[in-house]
Amino acid sequence: MAKIRIYGALLLSLIIFNSCEEKGDFGLSSDDVEPIEFNSENISLSTGIVWLDSINSANLSRIFVGEHSGSDFGDMTAKGYIGLDLNENSHPVLTADDILDSVKINFGINFLYDTSAVNRALNLRAYKIGEAFPSDRYITRSELIQSNELIASGDVQIDNFDSVYSIDAELSWAQEIFDGIRDDNATFDTQTAFDAFFPGFVLRHEGSSENIFGINTGANFEVVFYYSVPLTDGSGNIANRTITMTGVAQPSFHHFTSDRSATNFAFVQETSVEYNQVSQLVVQSGIGLVTKLDLSDLERFANVNDGAIVNLAEMTIGPIGELPAGVSPPTTLLLLITDDRNTVISDGGALRAIQEDGVNIISQNFPLQLRYNETDRTYTASITSYVRAYLNDVFRRNDVFIYPANMNLSTNGFTLELDNLEIKIFFSQLR
Repeated sequence: MAKIRIYGALLLSLIIFNSCEEKGDFGLSSDDVEPIEFNSENISLSTGIVWLDSINSANLSRIFVGEHSGSDFGDMTAKGYIGLDLNENSHPVLTADDILDSVKINFGINFLYDTSAVNRALNLRAYKIGEAFPSDRYITRSELIQSNELIASGDVQIDNFDSVYSIDAELSWAQEIFDGIRDDNATFDTQTAFDAFFPGFVLRHEGSSENIFGINTGANFEVVFYYSVPLTDGSGNIANRTITMTGVAQPSFHHFTSDRSATNFAFVQETSVEYNQVSQLVVQSGIGLVTKLDLSDLERFANVNDGAIVNLAEMTIGPIGELPAGVSPPTTLLLLITDDRNTVISDGGALRAIQEDGVNIISQNFPLQLRYNETDRTYTASITSYVRAYLNDVFRRNDVFIYPANMNLSTNGFTLELDNLEIKIFFSQLR
């Protein structure tokens, strides 16, 4: 029986040997195993600060007004410009007996730099623009002449974003318009003629508000003429009526400045220049201060780790610097592509940016969004698709801006220490 067992074992061994010869190696030998090794590595990032010169502020949903001092960004000042729709097709027929009683400018607030319960007093003044106000592209550094003619003024306390606030207009200015409508004056028959008479308002805060306010534009900005009409029934009573003009389809923009002389960023004096000898980084909406990143260390990573499979590439920004009470950082950041000229690159109306994972890397409609986490005060996002494309030499761009997604609609921002920027790549390789 023992001999039979031995012969059977030998026969089985021969069968397995012949099978291996025909089908290929089982790979059971330690010499044939090629295990996968998992690694991670941080990418070195060179940084600088750039002051952009092309932040559009025209024809948005708001214009900024106010002053704020003492922030990490410097002393901020904002004033807004808005045209007025004559709304000539809705004018009533006025008679000599109709009396203008008062005129109000009604508006809403849709932004506060400081959202705390303090610093909410807005001392609003409206002056006449002293030159033509064409519908054009305006940036935060644009200005129009402000005349000395004060059109309206009032002091209001901003409670919430749902309220309508009002200030009183000068009756002498309003009476001229009211009389012109009643007398069929050609100045008040067409928008073009009216614009020559009144190009629009310069809106500004008087004094130090310690806040920046966002004022609604379009239909939510109204000039309302309140007048009384005697009734024709012989009762001697009157009816109260209104004429309303708005900012609908009218140009608007805001001018925004920041005096950085008393801050860590006083050296930033010229636009489109990279300042890379810095001790701290900054990103600020409105004025256009951004941090520039040099991602060229990705090329070194690609050369050293030839054939690496990128499992995850994650970017982290933060924790950001402490902010004053009531002030919030931008909720979302973008990575806009730039170059040695230090300008944003426009393509078909969109700004060229690193795209989110899973999207064609050269697309333009799905920019990667780094979202803010209030708990750890950081921004994070996966840039895996971009890093994979870079390593495969499909798409390589080394210069990007950390750009707030609300650049045109906010004045918020944050500061950042140099070592609080990270790109970490988790990758695998065959040993």
